[in-house]
Amino acid sequence: MSNNNRLVFGIIVCCLVMGLRPGHGADPFEGAPPLWPLVHEPAVIADLELSREKLERFRSLVDSFDTRFFPLRNHAAETVAGEVTEVLGELTVELQGLLSKAEYGRLLQIQLRVQGTPALMQPELAGLMQYSPEQRQELERVINDALTGTTALRERLAKGEPRAALEAEYIRLKAAEGKTIQSLLEPRQVALWNKLLGPDFALDRLGHPTYRAPEFFDSGHWINSEPVRLEDVSGKVVVVHFYACGCINCIHNYPVYLDWSRRFRGQDVAIIGIHTPETAVEASVEHVRERAAEAGFNFPVLIDPDKANWNAWGNSMWPSVYLIDKWGRLRSFWPGELRWQGATGDEWMAARIEELLAERKSPTPGD
Repeated sequence: MSNNNRLVFGIIVCCLVMGLRPGHGADPFEGAPPLWPLVHEPAVIADLELSREKLERFRSLVDSFDTRFFPLRNHAAETVAGEVTEVLGELTVELQGLLSKAEYGRLLQIQLRVQGTPALMQPELAGLMQYSPEQRQELERVINDALTGTTALRERLAKGEPRAALEAEYIRLKAAEGKTIQSLLEPRQVALWNKLLGPDFALDRLGHPTYRAPEFFDSGHWINSEPVRLEDVSGKVVVVHFYACGCINCIHNYPVYLDWSRRFRGQDVAIIGIHTPETAVEASVEHVRERAAEAGFNFPVLIDPDKANWNAWGNSMWPSVYLIDKWGRLRSFWPGELRWQGATGDEWMAARIEELLAERKSPTPGD
């Protein structure tokens, strides 16, 4: 298999790993520019081969931007587009100042690999490739057809069609796209494309970003606990779930939280509820306390009457469940009811809790 063919198939794997995955956890920053998740990916950070001192500075830098990016999650893309551009622009400048030219260049190579064939039509890259008008037209057609086909497959996947068959269909779709693109590009253009992509990178290692979780805003109203900060539960796997006591989908999740409380009792697991009101009656602190007692909650619940935590986390759905690792980093996210329409989110998230419990306690992941 030629080097160019290996690149095509690498991009296919990446799309499968990072695409729509019913029955699996969601990407908490779905739709964000590709640079954002990449600087949180342990595999990418390891590939940069940073010195320990630079690695610490890198993580500290990215962590500082997490607190600015999280609150943008629950706004419409067009509403926060300017802010996202500003934040990522500042991050880019900081990264260029921290990383060497070769290290930053490698980050851009991996980003280009993740973007895949659509990157061929980006204005800057198209200018370098110097397409003829006929080439540009044909490339746009081929790439758009593949994107349309991919969207259709994801819609079928979301409707419950068997994943394995759709994956096979997707691989055929992308292979055909890659073969056609190869036939359209001149040798010099293929050589330039490969140069821009740089050395091989196993894209199937992606899909495991870690984000610095926002600290809790203490409203002064806690159930079953004195005020808790994430730093207080450092070294534990933390389950954070947003809910509203009158939300039926939230109520359907209650048995799962109680089961996890029993299953992981005595282990390094902390379950913390954050109650953010959806209706006027749910804004009553006493009402929330009564409903929590009726539900049998024995874990801490932070009452969030002014949506301070909801907004700090950029949460947008009742219920939502987040898994935080022993280092205070967001590792998994499930929006909505865990067992919605036959989903097995409860089992999937429980398995993730087990995985996080098994991780070593001292060094930060990626070391």
